[in-house]
Amino acid sequence: MIHKYLFPILLVLWAMVIFFFSSQTYEEQSITPFLAQFNTPYWYDKLSGISFMYGGVEVSAQIAGVNGFLEFFLRKGAHLFIFFVFGLLTYRVWGHFVKNPVLSFSGSLICVLFYASADELHQKLTGGRTPLWQDIMLDTFGGLLGIFCFLFLYRWRMRHRT
Repeated sequence: MIHKYLFPILLVLWAMVIFFFSSQTYEEQSITPFLAQFNTPYWYDKLSGISFMYGGVEVSAQIAGVNGFLEFFLRKGAHLFIFFVFGLLTYRVWGHFVKNPVLSFSGSLICVLFYASADELHQKLTGGRTPLWQDIMLDTFGGLLGIFCFLFLYRWRMRHRT
């Protein structure tokens, strides 16, 4: 009986984790003091040739410093990971209650997109945060990876069942 409600409970708890992190200001989440130890000439030389645009802003070690540059990748990696788990859990819940795989896939992907959008709106209401449509796409991609990972693992498990 608990198994039926385990994944919906985990999904709600994970959504609460996302909401908690979105409630924090940039300063509360900043890890640049820790990353300052990497702000050496060695790392600056290695990273100084990398530059790209994200959200209409140039991202580079020259602009943000080594610690700011590394923090950018860690933050975006966190977006991917957090929504990877969210997508995996969302598909697991949909798949349990909706037996049609196309509806489960579509419904879970729409839920991920909706929650990613709501998360960025929440960040807009939080001081010191910048909502970006690029982050919505990154979050949705992370969720999509989680859904695909679940599908892959589920199929692998079904094939290797003894």
